[in-house]
Amino acid sequence: MPFRVEDSTLESLDWARLIDDLRACCRTPLGRRRLEEAFDRRIFQPDEASVRTRLRETTEARWLLDREAIVPLGGCADLETSLTHAERGGVLEPSQLIDVRTTLEAMHATQRYFEHQRDDVPTLGALSNEIAEAHALEAEIQRCLDLNGEVSDAASPALAQARRDAHRLAGTLQSRIQRALHNNDIKPHLSDQFYTVRAGRFVLPVKADSKSRVRGIVHDASRSGTTLFIEPDGMVELNNQHRQAELTVEREILRVLRELSIAVGRDAARMRSNLEWVGILDLAIARGALSRKMDGIEPEVGREGIFELGGIRHPLIAAEECVANDLRVGQDFSVLLLSGPNAGGKTVALKCIALAALMVRTGMHVPANPGARVDLVDRVLADIGDHQDIQESLSTFSAAMANLAEILRSAGPDTLVCLDEIGVGTDPSEGAAIAQSTLETLADAGARVVTTTHYNLLKEMAEVDARFANASVEIDPTTFAPTYRVRIGSPGASSATTVAARMGLPQVVLDRAAGLLDREDRRLDRMLSELAASRALLESEKLAAEALRAESEQTRDEYRTKLARLQERRDKLFGELRRELDDSFRDAHSEVARIIAELQRQPSSRRAASARDNLERLKQDTATSQTKILPPKKASDGEDRAMSINWPRARIGDPVQAPGGGAATLLSLPDRKGRVMVQVAGAKVTIHRDQLRVRLALGGPARPRHSEVVAVPTARLGGIAESDLRGMRVDEALSRLDEAIDQAAAEGRDEIRVIHGIGTGALRSAVREHLPHSIHVVEWVEATRDEGGAGATRGILGKD
Repeated sequence: MPFRVEDSTLESLDWARLIDDLRACCRTPLGRRRLEEAFDRRIFQPDEASVRTRLRETTEARWLLDREAIVPLGGCADLETSLTHAERGGVLEPSQLIDVRTTLEAMHATQRYFEHQRDDVPTLGALSNEIAEAHALEAEIQRCLDLNGEVSDAASPALAQARRDAHRLAGTLQSRIQRALHNNDIKPHLSDQFYTVRAGRFVLPVKADSKSRVRGIVHDASRSGTTLFIEPDGMVELNNQHRQAELTVEREILRVLRELSIAVGRDAARMRSNLEWVGILDLAIARGALSRKMDGIEPEVGREGIFELGGIRHPLIAAEECVANDLRVGQDFSVLLLSGPNAGGKTVALKCIALAALMVRTGMHVPANPGARVDLVDRVLADIGDHQDIQESLSTFSAAMANLAEILRSAGPDTLVCLDEIGVGTDPSEGAAIAQSTLETLADAGARVVTTTHYNLLKEMAEVDARFANASVEIDPTTFAPTYRVRIGSPGASSATTVAARMGLPQVVLDRAAGLLDREDRRLDRMLSELAASRALLESEKLAAEALRAESEQTRDEYRTKLARLQERRDKLFGELRRELDDSFRDAHSEVARIIAELQRQPSSRRAASARDNLERLKQDTATSQTKILPPKKASDGEDRAMSINWPRARIGDPVQAPGGGAATLLSLPDRKGRVMVQVAGAKVTIHRDQLRVRLALGGPARPRHSEVVAVPTARLGGIAESDLRGMRVDEALSRLDEAIDQAAAEGRDEIRVIHGIGTGALRSAVREHLPHSIHVVEWVEATRDEGGAGATRGILGKD
């Protein structure tokens, strides 16, 4: 069944404005011509296959435009007048032939463009394939006409020769007439000292009363009659030759234009077909441009009458001013009842669904969230606005009933019906009854229906008939202003007195109206209002909770990242310490071996004494190297030894031995994964409990009851560390700064002074933004004048 929609429906939905927006996105008159009539039914696709094809074209066009691609369609012109004239044997003007050439160039450029993009946009590429090539005609017009539309000498050898002759003869004429101007016999009889051209012939301006003094042919006279323009006798033959050359030029130009026009006439049918395909292609690109403008998406399409429009927005309202809503109908209910206060957005929501159905039928995207679904219907019927007609003697209610009767006769399973304020304009109880029976009849017919209402009777239908569902537009419970948000699942209070108060109705009138309200109606409206206020409060609390959770997750991720970086730096530091120790011991062993070998070669008491001195020096050097590499350790009475920790009796604050033998303090007990936090050399790290041991001293005091001994306290050097970052790039400088901060914290420094210089200020800003992200830095302050001023920054380190 072909798609049908009445003009009145399109008019009530402001369809013409949407078509105007689409027409403005077209780049050629060919595309715009396809949209000349806003209510032209040819834009609506007849079947599901055509709809899917148009939607794919729009999606591919949007893909190109999102990548800032420029499709070379701009040079295409509307050639219908020129083609018709050429077909009838007429001679085209040079400007018309230039339009033909530029259009052919744009067509061929478009073909080449989509040939390169065929893998990415195959549907648009298939459209470009329908454009037939006409390279020979394009080349012939280009050969014969220059860029200014003049027939070039290359078009005809005869034309080129005639132009050379005309130019040569014109030069000879100018020379002769210049001599005549200065001839003493002629000069006194001239009214001006210049020559001119009349009827293509060179003439002199002669005084009327001196006509007999200058022999020749009179070609013209001035308006006053005091000057005659005379061609001297001696120049007549030369002027004849010049004029003959000019006529030859004109004849050759006309011949060239006629031949080109005949060639255009021969290709007219093919070019018309090409222009049709260019228009279709331009319209597809325009749909992509409109999709990008309103941030549309390609919806899913079916034939089950389902409309799932998450985040739908009205296409004629600017995105920054439009409130997106989640609307649906057809899946678990077939009639959606929109209720709530006036000017709250009910009619806009109703139009959104109807426009989505029409847009999909034309291949347009819909302004909704990804995953939206708009099934195809064969008819869209609407009753929106006032249909009063004085000429037909129809009141508002009569016109609405007449329109409603036609809708009931036309509605069926593949129909979308949109009704605004059904049953109004008469007695409320009768209007509500008519509205209910109408909606039930439409539901029985299998139609999908969206209607707005203020009738409480209709709001109650969702409780007794599963085919019906309520939806409401919300108002701010504090300001009573509309939020334009639609919530499906609950009815809304009309809040007529609230809206009237906001519009400035006197309070005495409002109070009287409240007293006149039926008690049951007032109770229902109050309940709905309270429900809406509670729902709005819960929604705001939900949003706040979600924001707090997102912030907490972000903070957690940031700390995890910092901890991972700290552990990475710790492992790197331990590795460097191990390598340096290995190098020191290897060098020491080599030196000992050398001394022993030397003693074995030349044993003597003097050599032995020297060897003892060398060994003592080596011992001192090794001890010095270890002192520089390893953090300081407090001396104990004997060799320390480690043993496993009795975790059930462990307590926070116990001294423990970290991997590598370093002293540490327990900061937390094991979690479910066996991880604990300890403090090592001023830094807090998380490691597995199996990596820790109890610190025990041989011969020391008795072990406490929970299996640990007195901790070896971390030595704090105090003072200020310094890091000079001048001359470094920002990334390199920040990496160096992190290493310096870790080292300063491990040494127990109180502060770190970062020297970054002044320069452009980029490094200083990066350093000061980076310092608060370190777990060791409490705050930063600018250095004093003596310490470098603006060229340095002090980072205050934590004490733990």
